[in-house]
Amino acid sequence: MLKNKSLSFIFFTILGILALACKKEPDLIGLDLLPAGDRLSIDFTDTSGLVAYTVREDSLRTDELSLNLLGSISDPVFGVTNASIFTEYSLSKSNISFGDNPVADSLVLTLTYKGVYGDSMAQHTVRVYELADTLYYDGAYYSNNDTVQVLPELIGQATFVPNFEEADSVDGEFVSPHLRIMLSQEFANRLLSADSATLANNENFQNVFKGLYLSPQPVSATGTGSIIYFNLLDAVSRLKLYYHNADDTTSIEFPIGSYSARFTHFDHGGYTGANPLLTQQLSGDTTSGSQRLFIQAMAGTKVKVRIPNLKALASSKRIAVNEALLVIRIADTTGVYPIPSQIAVRQITSTGTLIALPDEEDEGSTFVDGTASSGKEYHFRITRYIQNRLLNPDEPDYGLMLIAVGSSLNSNRVILYGPGAEGNQMKLQIYYTLVE
Repeated sequence: MLKNKSLSFIFFTILGILALACKKEPDLIGLDLLPAGDRLSIDFTDTSGLVAYTVREDSLRTDELSLNLLGSISDPVFGVTNASIFTEYSLSKSNISFGDNPVADSLVLTLTYKGVYGDSMAQHTVRVYELADTLYYDGAYYSNNDTVQVLPELIGQATFVPNFEEADSVDGEFVSPHLRIMLSQEFANRLLSADSATLANNENFQNVFKGLYLSPQPVSATGTGSIIYFNLLDAVSRLKLYYHNADDTTSIEFPIGSYSARFTHFDHGGYTGANPLLTQQLSGDTTSGSQRLFIQAMAGTKVKVRIPNLKALASSKRIAVNEALLVIRIADTTGVYPIPSQIAVRQITSTGTLIALPDEEDEGSTFVDGTASSGKEYHFRITRYIQNRLLNPDEPDYGLMLIAVGSSLNSNRVILYGPGAEGNQMKLQIYYTLVE
């Protein structure tokens, strides 16, 4: 029996060694394009000229996401950004009846906190309006959408400093920390007096009560304000109508939830008051990107990168790329405004759309990386992309784009050193095998 166990151990050990021996090393990707006999010498270059500059993000889809953003922040580098919310709410059941002689006591909107970016102790003022237009759950809504009409009458307002730590007591039960906004008595009366057809089902209800628009009061002083993250899918995110009738004092909920259309709108105010290097690039001065580059979530800004000298490298040498790393150092490491934990690199097509690099398609996003290494720099492994460019130097190349990961769901931003920043410049490091 012992002998069989020993044989089994030896067998599986050999299998393990063979499996490891067959695993492709990530820094030898380019070599499998050439016969083994052609791998003659290893070399390195980081002098491929780079051109990089900041551009505006056109818009991003923000509908039916896991988080919605609300607030106003005045960033000393990126200027003022405002985030507002459009959302439906729905019936908690069909064929609602409020009983005989119902009277509305109060109507409260609650929204569950999920996080904050900026000054967590900043005071906010949020105003609530009714929507004049219907939202559609199967529609596509973007961060720059300004076509949804809003009724002019204010139906609620709250000035507050958010409490993200302590659970709140509602009707005797402790629930997640949340924002509470008292809505107008007139609006509560209209809900309570809705006819039976309106209260029969959600379709009828939302044709009459189309939804809410939540708008922040913009901040102005530089370095103030914050953007609050809300979870509208949480059960506490809802309207709650308190009322009494001839028989009882009670309440009923109108949840937001996963089946309500909702989206976040971002307004960057044209980047008025932003850092001059940023505004110059957004105005078309691409040379300003040589020193500093700017990436901002919330459909803010992204960075375009071109590598014009690759064609010259391909014409002068026959090489196979072992590894190509795009290394970008972070200029703002103070931590006052947290940077994105990860940014992504995309290839630009002839139509301007962004697609994954072949490295990501073949090996996955973890292989490409893009995480903030020690909070000091971002690395991207783009070996296959560079090898393809060298093998096909005459094909048109529209460059790369650096974007914030999860841009619709967070407010992070980062300042990067450009390719001309002395001592900290953006670099493309190419390790290659020279083929004679």
